[in-house]
Amino acid sequence: MRTLLPVRNYDSIIAALAGAFLIFCFTRHSGIGVSPDSVTYISVATNLHEHGTLTDFNKSPLMDFPAGYPLFLSGCVFLTGGVPVLSLAPYLNCLLFGLLIYLAGWIMERFSFRSKWYKWTLLSLIVFSPCLLEVYSMLWSETLFMILLLLFFLFFRPYFLTHSTRHLLLLALLAGLASITRYAGITLIGAGGLLLLCDLRLRGLKKLWHLLLFGLVAVIPLAINLWRNSHATGTLTGFREKGIKTFGTNLQDFGSVFCDWMPFLKGHHSMAAVLGLFWILLFIYFFLRRLMRKERAFSYEHIATAYFIVYAVFMLGTATISRFQTLDSRLLSPLFLPWLWGSTCWIPVWTATWTPVKRIGVVLVVIVAALSFQSAQVTADLQAWEGVQYAGIPGYTEDSWRNSETIDFVRKNKDSLRIKSTLYSNAEDAIWFLTGVRSDMIPHRDFPRDVKEFLAEDHFYVIWFNDAENPDLLSIETIGRYKKLSRVLPFHDGTVYYFTKDSLASRAAAIPALPAPVHP
Repeated sequence: MRTLLPVRNYDSIIAALAGAFLIFCFTRHSGIGVSPDSVTYISVATNLHEHGTLTDFNKSPLMDFPAGYPLFLSGCVFLTGGVPVLSLAPYLNCLLFGLLIYLAGWIMERFSFRSKWYKWTLLSLIVFSPCLLEVYSMLWSETLFMILLLLFFLFFRPYFLTHSTRHLLLLALLAGLASITRYAGITLIGAGGLLLLCDLRLRGLKKLWHLLLFGLVAVIPLAINLWRNSHATGTLTGFREKGIKTFGTNLQDFGSVFCDWMPFLKGHHSMAAVLGLFWILLFIYFFLRRLMRKERAFSYEHIATAYFIVYAVFMLGTATISRFQTLDSRLLSPLFLPWLWGSTCWIPVWTATWTPVKRIGVVLVVIVAALSFQSAQVTADLQAWEGVQYAGIPGYTEDSWRNSETIDFVRKNKDSLRIKSTLYSNAEDAIWFLTGVRSDMIPHRDFPRDVKEFLAEDHFYVIWFNDAENPDLLSIETIGRYKKLSRVLPFHDGTVYYFTKDSLASRAAAIPALPAPVHP
């Protein structure tokens, strides 16, 4: 296999530097974007570095997410001499995004039909992709996962050409690491198995041996992670609720993401389900066509096509069986590069057999279409930049959260609040991240045991944020049916409630003095 050094790949270095610079600009105002998931990653990585434990900010064992990304962050903190995750993250993501672009360029340089104009066009689309810029502006595990994904693509073709055990073990290791970076990383194991099965040059006992070896080695990291979860929490991946969305609804959400990725369809979601099904069927057609014709079946384009199919089917299936957030651009971001490659790689092939004059005409049409696509992407980036440059990336590092009146009240009264009563919130992660105060999540309405324990308490505070609405949690109105609302402190961005037993005698004995609100 050729070296990863920048031989004939200097254009990818330029694109990588451009992408890293964009992430630097996006994170310049308030640092890396932080979501609820990010708070868990930060706290687990910090506890791992300082105490050697895989526990989050509430001292609970990590279970909803695999351990790979916090381990990676903790390792980066160690290598940098203890630089905090939040300070390190903007520069780390600049590096990761630049590396993603470089690897993408390296792979495109080795497509079946090489074309500089095609490579430059796609590199520019990748650099300015709103989907990728959003992901790499946030502290999310997808930033590392997509690097592992491209490395998996990169090393699969040498395996196809040699069938060496060394390459097979490397692929299994990458798939295993991806599966403990995101649970959806199991799709790399699935895609690898599919490609091994469809490798017509690998036959008989050797094919069986390679399938078993790949599967066993790849699943070891995930098996260790799941064993640890079971030992620490009694569950394999946390408490997962049964799905409430139909397959059709999830297909609609799936297609809506592609509508947003295709600028001329952005906001037009009426036919999203049809579009989502179209892309899946189209990629299945491309995959089967290459296999039957035995052409380019070992190419990078073919490998990416196989992964698109496996990941798309997996996400649609799990979203229907299990309950989690709506399929959005973040969850489907690992599909962006395979989708871009799989839906355009035929263009250089198609034009290669044409006369030079006709080829130039087609290339010009494609470039005009790409410029239109890019123009819409840049417009979306500029719209995002309008808010980011003045207020920061949406999330807990944004100015609206840093300057929150409710957060300021908790920060100035944290000792009084913690000592006198239990704290509950619909954004307990934000409270810990911005004030260092530990609180509990308001119970989920579908967990009767948690609700019963919550309502059995004599008195407690509820710190409610307007921007953290979650219909799955008990509402203030529902709590008020069972508990006495004794005090309300409203702020511009939230409210602090104090609940007691619905008994005058118990309230008189139990109500502590609520600190007076301190406005900034």
